[in-house]
Amino acid sequence: MNRNPFITVPGGQLASSSISKLTPRALEALRHRGWRGGKITPHRAFARLHIGPRETLVSLSLVLSLSALWPAVLPAVGRFWGKIFTYWTHALRFEGSVVMAPQHWGHYIRFTLPYVNMAAGPSDPYTWWITGVVTVGLFAVTYGISEENLPWIYLLRSLAIIQATALIYFAFAAARFPHDLSSYTVGMLFFATILIGLVPCILGFTYFLFDFSLLKKIALTALTGGYLTLFVPMQYMLHVYLLRKSILFMPLLYFAFGPFVDVLIFVSLYSWGMSWKPQGKLVV
Repeated sequence: MNRNPFITVPGGQLASSSISKLTPRALEALRHRGWRGGKITPHRAFARLHIGPRETLVSLSLVLSLSALWPAVLPAVGRFWGKIFTYWTHALRFEGSVVMAPQHWGHYIRFTLPYVNMAAGPSDPYTWWITGVVTVGLFAVTYGISEENLPWIYLLRSLAIIQATALIYFAFAAARFPHDLSSYTVGMLFFATILIGLVPCILGFTYFLFDFSLLKKIALTALTGGYLTLFVPMQYMLHVYLLRKSILFMPLLYFAFGPFVDVLIFVSLYSWGMSWKPQGKLVV
C-alpha cells in the first residue's frame, strides 16, 4: 500500500521528510488541521470559554433587568390568565365561576391568580374500579412491547405505578385527602409564576455565559417566558376539566403532567437555544 509522502497544510503540501524540521509551534498547529488542510474546530464539550469582566457585566445586567421585568408584568399576567379561565369556563359549560385569588411576593409585589370555584368530582366506586382495571391493563401491556421501545415501557409503567398508589390511597383514606380543586389550581399557577421568574437567573448561570449574541440571549429568555405564560393557563384548565370528573386523578396530573411538564418545556427550549450558531469565541 503506497503512502502519501506529502501532508496537506494551509497554502500547499508539506513533504513528510520535512516534519522533523518544523518548530514546536508549527507542529502544534498541525494538530488542528484535517487531512485536507482545513481547521478542526473543537467540540463544545472539549472547548472552554474565557469569561472576562465585560461578559460578566453583560450577563449580570441581563439577569437583573429581565428578572425585574417579570414582577412588573405579573398583575397583567394574572388578569390575562383570568380571561383564559373565564373563556374556557363558559366554553366547557362549567357550573362554577372564575374567582381571582390575591397573591403577593413580600410587601410590594401583589397580583391575582384565577381558579374555578367548584369542587372536584368524587372518588366513587365505579370510577375507582374502571381506573383500576385500566391501570392494571396498562401495566400488563408493557410486557408485550418490544425492548426496542424501552423508554416507552418505563414511561408507561411509571404512570401506572403513580396511578396505582393513588388508587390505594383513595381506597383507604379518601376522606383525609388534603387538597381541593381550588387550592390545587392556585398552587400550580403560583409555582409557574416562580418558575417563569427564575428563567433569567437560571439562564444567567448557563446560557448567558456562552458565546451567543446579546439578541439571542434576550430572545431565548423572552421565548421561554412567553411560551410558559401562554401554556400554563391552558395546562391547568385541562387539569380542572379532568378533575371535575374525579379527584382520583390529581396525584397523576401533579407528578406527571404538572410542574414536571413545565420544567421539561424549559429544558427543551434551552436545548434548542444551545443549538443556535454561536459567535465563535470558544477556544481549546
